[in-house]
Amino acid sequence: MNPFIGAAGAGLLAYAAVTIPRNAGKARAKRAEAKARAPLTMHPERYGLVPASQLDAGRAGPDPEADAVVAAALAGDWRRPAAYLADAGRDWDLRWYRLGHIVDAAAEDDTWLRAWRAERPGDSDAALVYADTLVALAGKARGAKRAKYTSSEQFQGFHRLLAEALPACREAARLAAPEDPTPWVAQIAIALGQGWSHEDFRLLWTQIVLRDPHHFGAHVAALQYWCAKWRGSEELMFGFAEQAAASAPWGSLLPALRLYAIFEHAHREPESKIYGEPFVAAAVDATLDAVAQVPAGHHRLPTARHLLADTLFQTKRHAEAVEQFRAVGAHIGSVPWSYFGDPVKEFVHARTNTFVAWERAGRPAPLPRARA
Repeated sequence: MNPFIGAAGAGLLAYAAVTIPRNAGKARAKRAEAKARAPLTMHPERYGLVPASQLDAGRAGPDPEADAVVAAALAGDWRRPAAYLADAGRDWDLRWYRLGHIVDAAAEDDTWLRAWRAERPGDSDAALVYADTLVALAGKARGAKRAKYTSSEQFQGFHRLLAEALPACREAARLAAPEDPTPWVAQIAIALGQGWSHEDFRLLWTQIVLRDPHHFGAHVAALQYWCAKWRGSEELMFGFAEQAAASAPWGSLLPALRLYAIFEHAHREPESKIYGEPFVAAAVDATLDAVAQVPAGHHRLPTARHLLADTLFQTKRHAEAVEQFRAVGAHIGSVPWSYFGDPVKEFVHARTNTFVAWERAGRPAPLPRARA
Protein backbone atom coordinates (compact mmCIF):
# COMPACT_ATOMS: atom_id res chain seq x y z
CA MET A 1 0.00 0.00 0.00
CA ASN A 2 1.18 3.46 -0.80
CA PRO A 3 2.33 4.94 2.53
CA PHE A 4 0.80 8.30 1.63
CA ILE A 5 -2.58 6.71 0.97
CA GLY A 6 -2.33 4.75 4.19
CA ALA A 7 -1.56 7.91 6.16
CA ALA A 8 -4.37 9.82 4.49
CA GLY A 9 -6.80 6.99 5.25
CA ALA A 10 -5.77 6.97 8.89
CA GLY A 11 -6.23 10.72 9.03
CA LEU A 12 -9.70 10.46 7.56
CA LEU A 13 -10.62 7.78 10.06
CA ALA A 14 -9.36 9.94 12.89
CA TYR A 15 -11.24 12.95 11.53
CA ALA A 16 -14.40 10.88 11.18
CA ALA A 17 -14.00 9.54 14.69
CA VAL A 18 -14.12 13.10 15.98
CA THR A 19 -16.50 14.84 13.61
CA ILE A 20 -19.19 12.20 13.13
CA PRO A 21 -20.08 12.04 16.85
CA ARG A 22 -19.81 15.82 17.01
CA ASN A 23 -22.14 16.26 14.03
CA ALA A 24 -24.48 13.62 15.41
CA GLY A 25 -24.54 15.53 18.67
CA LYS A 26 -25.32 18.74 16.82
CA ALA A 27 -28.09 16.99 14.91
CA ARG A 28 -29.57 15.67 18.15
CA ALA A 29 -29.39 19.14 19.68
CA LYS A 30 -31.12 20.64 16.65
CA ARG A 31 -33.86 18.01 16.80
CA ALA A 32 -34.30 18.63 20.51
CA GLU A 33 -34.45 22.39 19.92
CA ALA A 34 -37.01 21.96 17.13
CA LYS A 35 -39.06 19.67 19.35
CA ALA A 36 -38.95 22.19 22.18
CA ARG A 37 -40.11 24.95 19.85
CA ALA A 38 -42.89 22.89 18.31
CA PRO A 39 -46.31 23.43 19.87
CA LEU A 40 -47.29 20.67 22.27
CA THR A 41 -50.17 18.48 21.26
CA MET A 42 -52.40 16.06 23.09
CA HIS A 43 -55.56 14.12 22.42
CA PRO A 44 -58.25 15.66 24.68
CA GLU A 45 -60.57 12.67 24.36
CA ARG A 46 -57.99 10.45 26.07
CA TYR A 47 -58.50 12.52 29.20
CA GLY A 48 -62.26 12.88 28.89
CA LEU A 49 -61.91 16.49 27.69
CA VAL A 50 -63.82 18.41 25.04
CA PRO A 51 -61.86 18.93 21.78
CA ALA A 52 -61.04 22.47 20.70
CA SER A 53 -63.67 22.42 17.93
CA GLN A 54 -66.44 21.95 20.53
CA LEU A 55 -65.39 24.64 23.01
CA ASP A 56 -67.97 27.37 23.65
CA ALA A 57 -66.60 30.87 24.21
CA GLY A 58 -70.06 32.34 24.85
CA ARG A 59 -70.49 31.56 28.55
CA ALA A 60 -68.27 30.79 31.53
CA GLY A 61 -70.27 27.65 32.26
CA PRO A 62 -73.38 25.78 31.17
CA ASP A 63 -76.66 27.50 32.01
CA PRO A 64 -79.63 25.90 30.21
CA GLU A 65 -82.10 28.12 32.07
CA ALA A 66 -80.41 31.30 30.87
CA ASP A 67 -80.28 29.91 27.34
CA ALA A 68 -84.02 29.22 27.43
CA VAL A 69 -84.80 32.68 28.78
CA VAL A 70 -82.75 34.41 26.10
CA ALA A 71 -84.40 32.29 23.39
CA ALA A 72 -87.86 33.17 24.73
CA ALA A 73 -87.03 36.88 24.81
CA LEU A 74 -85.72 36.87 21.25
CA ALA A 75 -88.91 35.10 20.22
CA GLY A 76 -90.88 38.04 21.65
CA ASP A 77 -91.86 36.70 25.09
CA TRP A 78 -91.03 39.34 27.71
CA ARG A 79 -92.77 37.50 30.56
CA ARG A 80 -90.14 34.76 30.68
CA PRO A 81 -87.19 37.12 31.27
CA ALA A 82 -89.31 39.22 33.67
CA ALA A 83 -90.00 36.14 35.80
CA TYR A 84 -86.38 34.99 35.55
CA LEU A 85 -85.13 38.30 36.94
CA ALA A 86 -87.80 38.51 39.63
CA ASP A 87 -87.10 34.94 40.79
CA ALA A 88 -83.58 35.92 41.84
CA GLY A 89 -85.26 37.52 44.86
CA ARG A 90 -82.88 39.22 47.28
CA ASP A 91 -79.81 37.36 46.09
CA TRP A 92 -78.45 40.57 44.61
CA ASP A 93 -75.44 39.06 42.91
CA LEU A 94 -77.61 36.39 41.27
CA ARG A 95 -79.94 39.19 40.17
CA TRP A 96 -76.99 41.01 38.58
CA TYR A 97 -75.83 37.80 36.88
CA ARG A 98 -79.30 37.16 35.45
CA LEU A 99 -79.64 40.75 34.35
CA GLY A 100 -76.50 40.30 32.25
CA HIS A 101 -78.08 37.49 30.23
CA ILE A 102 -81.31 39.43 29.72
CA VAL A 103 -79.44 42.55 28.64
CA ASP A 104 -77.44 40.55 26.09
CA ALA A 105 -80.76 39.57 24.49
CA ALA A 106 -82.09 43.15 24.59
CA ALA A 107 -78.90 44.50 23.02
CA GLU A 108 -79.42 42.07 20.16
CA ASP A 109 -83.15 42.78 19.69
CA ASP A 110 -85.17 44.95 22.09
CA THR A 111 -88.62 44.32 20.59
CA TRP A 112 -89.66 42.26 23.59
CA LEU A 113 -88.31 44.89 26.03
CA ARG A 114 -90.30 47.65 24.35
CA ALA A 115 -93.41 45.47 24.62
CA TRP A 116 -92.72 44.89 28.32
CA ARG A 117 -92.32 48.61 29.03
CA ALA A 118 -95.44 49.46 27.03
CA GLU A 119 -97.57 46.91 28.88
CA ARG A 120 -96.15 47.69 32.31
CA PRO A 121 -95.15 51.36 32.44
CA GLY A 122 -93.30 52.13 35.64
CA ASP A 123 -92.16 48.51 36.13
CA SER A 124 -88.88 48.75 38.06
CA ASP A 125 -87.35 45.65 36.49
CA ALA A 126 -88.19 46.80 32.97
CA ALA A 127 -86.60 50.16 33.78
CA LEU A 128 -83.51 48.36 35.06
CA VAL A 129 -83.17 46.22 31.94
CA TYR A 130 -83.60 49.29 29.74
CA ALA A 131 -80.94 51.25 31.66
CA ASP A 132 -78.36 48.50 31.57
CA THR A 133 -79.09 47.78 27.92
CA LEU A 134 -78.08 51.35 27.14
CA VAL A 135 -74.79 50.68 28.91
CA ALA A 136 -74.30 47.50 26.88
CA LEU A 137 -75.12 49.27 23.62
CA ALA A 138 -72.59 51.97 24.49
CA GLY A 139 -69.93 49.28 24.80
CA LYS A 140 -70.93 47.80 21.45
CA ALA A 141 -70.82 51.23 19.82
CA ARG A 142 -67.28 51.81 21.02
CA GLY A 143 -66.00 48.32 20.28
CA ALA A 144 -63.33 46.38 22.16
CA LYS A 145 -60.24 47.75 20.42
CA ARG A 146 -57.76 50.15 22.01
CA ALA A 147 -58.39 53.86 21.73
CA LYS A 148 -55.98 54.44 18.84
CA TYR A 149 -57.91 51.91 16.75
CA THR A 150 -61.32 53.39 17.62
CA SER A 151 -62.90 56.01 15.34
CA SER A 152 -64.31 59.35 16.45
CA GLU A 153 -67.76 58.14 15.31
CA GLN A 154 -67.47 55.13 17.63
CA PHE A 155 -66.48 57.35 20.54
CA GLN A 156 -69.36 59.72 19.83
CA GLY A 157 -71.87 56.87 19.90
CA PHE A 158 -70.29 55.52 23.07
CA HIS A 159 -70.51 58.80 24.98
CA ARG A 160 -74.00 59.61 23.70
CA LEU A 161 -75.38 56.28 24.93
CA LEU A 162 -73.61 56.55 28.28
CA ALA A 163 -75.12 60.01 28.73
CA GLU A 164 -78.57 58.47 28.18
CA ALA A 165 -77.79 55.52 30.44
CA LEU A 166 -76.96 57.54 33.56
CA PRO A 167 -80.40 59.14 34.08
CA ALA A 168 -82.00 55.81 33.10
CA CYS A 169 -80.03 54.06 35.87
CA ARG A 170 -81.04 56.71 38.36
CA GLU A 171 -84.68 56.34 37.34
CA ALA A 172 -84.37 52.56 37.78
CA ALA A 173 -82.91 53.16 41.25
CA ARG A 174 -85.87 55.42 42.11
CA LEU A 175 -88.35 52.72 41.07
CA ALA A 176 -86.48 49.78 42.63
CA ALA A 177 -86.73 48.53 46.19
CA PRO A 178 -84.51 50.77 48.35
CA GLU A 179 -82.31 47.82 49.36
CA ASP A 180 -81.59 46.71 45.78
CA PRO A 181 -78.01 47.63 44.70
CA THR A 182 -78.48 46.56 41.07
CA PRO A 183 -79.22 49.99 39.51
CA TRP A 184 -76.14 51.31 41.30
CA VAL A 185 -73.91 48.46 40.13
CA ALA A 186 -74.99 49.25 36.56
CA GLN A 187 -73.43 52.69 36.96
CA ILE A 188 -69.90 51.33 37.46
CA ALA A 189 -69.45 50.92 33.70
CA ILE A 190 -70.68 54.50 33.22
CA ALA A 191 -68.12 55.71 35.77
CA LEU A 192 -65.40 53.94 33.78
CA GLY A 193 -66.51 55.34 30.44
CA GLN A 194 -67.06 58.88 31.67
CA GLY A 195 -63.91 58.99 33.76
CA TRP A 196 -65.46 59.72 37.13
CA SER A 197 -63.12 61.04 39.80
CA HIS A 198 -62.07 58.83 42.69
CA GLU A 199 -64.28 60.86 44.99
CA ASP A 200 -67.36 60.40 42.80
CA PHE A 201 -66.67 56.70 42.36
CA ARG A 202 -66.31 56.18 46.09
CA LEU A 203 -69.70 57.85 46.61
CA LEU A 204 -71.20 55.39 44.13
CA TRP A 205 -69.40 52.48 45.81
CA THR A 206 -70.83 53.52 49.17
CA GLN A 207 -74.36 53.18 47.76
CA ILE A 208 -73.52 49.65 46.59
CA VAL A 209 -71.83 48.25 49.69
CA LEU A 210 -74.47 49.72 51.99
CA ARG A 211 -76.89 47.41 50.22
CA ASP A 212 -74.60 44.40 49.66
CA PRO A 213 -71.04 44.60 51.04
CA HIS A 214 -69.91 41.34 49.39
CA HIS A 215 -71.52 41.62 45.95
CA PHE A 216 -69.24 39.58 43.66
CA GLY A 217 -70.19 41.16 40.34
CA ALA A 218 -69.89 44.67 41.74
CA HIS A 219 -66.40 43.94 43.06
CA VAL A 220 -65.26 42.53 39.74
CA ALA A 221 -66.55 45.62 37.93
CA ALA A 222 -65.03 47.99 40.49
CA LEU A 223 -61.66 46.27 40.21
CA GLN A 224 -61.59 47.45 36.60
CA TYR A 225 -62.05 51.05 37.77
CA TRP A 226 -59.14 50.74 40.19
CA CYS A 227 -56.70 49.08 37.78
CA ALA A 228 -54.01 51.07 35.99
CA LYS A 229 -55.54 50.79 32.52
CA TRP A 230 -58.62 52.72 33.68
CA ARG A 231 -58.71 55.16 36.59
CA GLY A 232 -56.44 53.62 39.20
CA SER A 233 -53.01 52.09 39.70
CA GLU A 234 -51.35 48.79 40.56
CA GLU A 235 -51.35 49.75 44.23
CA LEU A 236 -55.03 50.72 44.27
CA MET A 237 -56.06 47.61 42.36
CA PHE A 238 -54.20 45.17 44.61
CA GLY A 239 -55.32 47.02 47.72
CA PHE A 240 -58.95 46.84 46.65
CA ALA A 241 -58.70 43.13 45.82
CA GLU A 242 -56.97 42.32 49.10
CA GLN A 243 -59.50 44.19 51.21
CA ALA A 244 -62.41 42.46 49.46
CA ALA A 245 -60.87 38.99 49.72
CA ALA A 246 -59.76 39.38 53.33
CA SER A 247 -63.22 40.53 54.47
CA ALA A 248 -65.17 37.88 52.51
CA PRO A 249 -67.52 35.77 54.62
CA TRP A 250 -67.61 31.98 54.53
CA GLY A 251 -69.27 30.81 51.32
CA SER A 252 -68.19 33.85 49.27
CA LEU A 253 -66.05 33.56 46.15
CA LEU A 254 -64.55 37.01 46.65
CA PRO A 255 -61.09 35.53 47.42
CA ALA A 256 -60.90 34.98 43.63
CA LEU A 257 -60.64 38.76 43.27
CA ARG A 258 -56.94 38.43 44.12
CA LEU A 259 -56.53 36.19 41.05
CA TYR A 260 -58.29 38.81 38.92
CA ALA A 261 -55.75 41.40 40.09
CA ILE A 262 -52.81 39.06 39.51
CA PHE A 263 -53.98 38.33 35.99
CA GLU A 264 -54.60 42.01 35.26
CA HIS A 265 -51.02 42.75 36.25
CA ALA A 266 -49.58 39.85 34.26
CA HIS A 267 -51.60 40.76 31.18
CA ARG A 268 -50.48 44.38 31.36
CA GLU A 269 -46.86 43.49 32.15
CA PRO A 270 -46.17 40.24 30.26
CA GLU A 271 -42.48 40.24 31.28
CA SER A 272 -43.45 40.39 34.94
CA LYS A 273 -42.37 37.56 37.27
CA ILE A 274 -45.47 37.93 39.41
CA TYR A 275 -46.40 34.26 39.29
CA GLY A 276 -43.24 33.49 41.24
CA GLU A 277 -44.23 35.76 44.12
CA PRO A 278 -45.13 33.96 47.39
CA PHE A 279 -48.43 35.81 47.80
CA VAL A 280 -49.73 34.22 44.59
CA ALA A 281 -49.63 30.73 46.12
CA ALA A 282 -51.54 32.03 49.15
CA ALA A 283 -54.13 33.67 46.88
CA VAL A 284 -54.60 30.41 44.98
CA ASP A 285 -55.01 28.42 48.18
CA ALA A 286 -57.61 30.85 49.53
CA THR A 287 -59.56 30.63 46.28
CA LEU A 288 -59.42 26.82 46.32
CA ASP A 289 -60.85 26.93 49.83
CA ALA A 290 -63.61 29.31 48.72
CA VAL A 291 -64.50 27.08 45.75
CA ALA A 292 -64.80 24.11 48.10
CA GLN A 293 -67.36 26.01 50.19
CA VAL A 294 -69.94 26.80 47.51
CA PRO A 295 -72.53 24.45 45.98
CA ALA A 296 -71.77 22.83 42.63
CA GLY A 297 -74.39 24.91 40.82
CA HIS A 298 -73.26 28.32 42.10
CA HIS A 299 -73.55 30.86 39.30
CA ARG A 300 -70.04 32.29 39.92
CA LEU A 301 -68.24 28.97 40.32
CA PRO A 302 -67.24 28.56 36.64
CA THR A 303 -65.55 31.97 36.63
CA ALA A 304 -63.55 31.14 39.76
CA ARG A 305 -62.51 27.82 38.24
CA HIS A 306 -61.26 29.46 35.04
CA LEU A 307 -59.10 31.86 37.04
CA LEU A 308 -57.81 28.99 39.14
CA ALA A 309 -57.04 26.83 36.10
CA ASP A 310 -54.91 29.55 34.53
CA THR A 311 -53.13 30.61 37.72
CA LEU A 312 -52.36 27.00 38.67
CA PHE A 313 -50.97 26.45 35.17
CA GLN A 314 -48.85 29.61 35.39
CA THR A 315 -47.48 28.53 38.78
CA LYS A 316 -46.80 24.95 37.57
CA ARG A 317 -49.22 23.34 40.01
CA HIS A 318 -50.26 21.03 37.22
CA ALA A 319 -52.04 18.32 39.21
CA GLU A 320 -54.40 20.91 40.72
CA ALA A 321 -54.80 22.67 37.37
CA VAL A 322 -55.89 19.37 35.81
CA GLU A 323 -58.79 19.22 38.28
CA GLN A 324 -59.96 22.71 37.33
CA PHE A 325 -59.64 22.15 33.58
CA ARG A 326 -61.71 18.98 33.94
CA ALA A 327 -64.34 20.87 35.94
CA VAL A 328 -64.79 23.78 33.49
CA GLY A 329 -65.57 21.44 30.61
CA ALA A 330 -66.63 22.94 27.29
CA HIS A 331 -67.49 26.53 28.29
CA ILE A 332 -64.65 29.06 28.23
CA GLY A 333 -66.41 32.45 28.00
CA SER A 334 -64.60 33.89 31.00
CA VAL A 335 -61.59 35.79 32.20
CA PRO A 336 -58.73 35.09 31.54
CA TRP A 337 -59.40 33.62 28.07
CA SER A 338 -61.83 36.39 27.08
CA TYR A 339 -59.01 38.94 27.23
CA PHE A 340 -57.46 37.50 24.08
CA GLY A 341 -58.42 37.82 20.44
CA ASP A 342 -58.63 34.04 20.16
CA PRO A 343 -59.88 32.73 23.53
CA VAL A 344 -60.07 29.13 22.29
CA LYS A 345 -56.42 29.17 21.26
CA GLU A 346 -55.37 30.64 24.61
CA PHE A 347 -57.42 28.12 26.59
CA VAL A 348 -56.17 25.16 24.55
CA HIS A 349 -52.55 26.29 24.99
CA ALA A 350 -52.90 26.41 28.79
CA ARG A 351 -54.87 23.16 28.98
CA THR A 352 -52.51 21.25 26.66
CA ASN A 353 -49.38 22.35 28.48
CA THR A 354 -50.97 21.51 31.81
CA PHE A 355 -51.91 17.97 30.83
CA VAL A 356 -48.61 17.28 29.06
CA ALA A 357 -46.64 18.40 32.12
CA TRP A 358 -48.89 16.36 34.39
CA GLU A 359 -48.49 13.29 32.18
CA ARG A 360 -44.69 13.63 32.11
CA ALA A 361 -44.67 13.86 35.91
CA GLY A 362 -46.50 10.52 36.14
CA ARG A 363 -50.03 11.85 36.68
CA PRO A 364 -49.50 12.80 40.32
CA ALA A 365 -52.40 13.52 42.64
CA PRO A 366 -52.59 17.07 44.08
CA LEU A 367 -50.59 17.50 47.24
CA PRO A 368 -52.69 17.82 50.39
CA ARG A 369 -53.13 21.36 51.70
CA ALA A 370 -53.81 22.67 55.16
CA ARG A 371 -57.12 24.51 54.87
CA ALA A 372 -57.92 27.75 56.65
